[in-house]
Formats: sequence, structure tokens, C-alpha cells
Amino acid sequence: MTSKPELGKNSFNAELAKGRNASDSLRQALRRMVEEEPGPQTRAILMAKAALALSELEAVLNELDRIGRNTRNTAKNE
Repeated sequence: MTSKPELGKNSFNAELAKGRNASDSLRQALRRMVEEEPGPQTRAILMAKAALALSELEAVLNELDRIGRNTRNTAKNE
């Protein structure tokens, strides 16, 4: 059976991976907007992708905060 700290570490690492992927998506969308100077429709799509990636990053940060709080609480109770 996996211990709580191990579960926390696995969850933490999974969330970090999600955050890195969202950050890469955001960076790619912004880079395309700057380097390619797309038309209005493509620019709107890229802006939507960037906004979605920012939303995903916020969700990751909230989950990392939750994991951190649970880890601190678990350490206090032991």
C-alpha cells in the first residue's frame, strides 16, 4: 500500500507535469501571435488557447496548494 507522503509526492509530480504542459501551450500560442502575425481569426483562436492554458495553470496552482496543505496537516498529526 502507498503511504500518504508517497501519494502526495505522486500527485505533486503529476500536477507539476500538467503545469509544465499548460505553460508550454501558453508560450507556443503567444510565440505564434508574435512571430507569425496571424489574421484576426487565427489570433482569436490563439488567444483562446492562451486563456485556457492560464486557466489550467491556475487549477494546477490550486491543486498544489491543496497538496501542500494536506502534507503539512499530515506531518502535524504524526
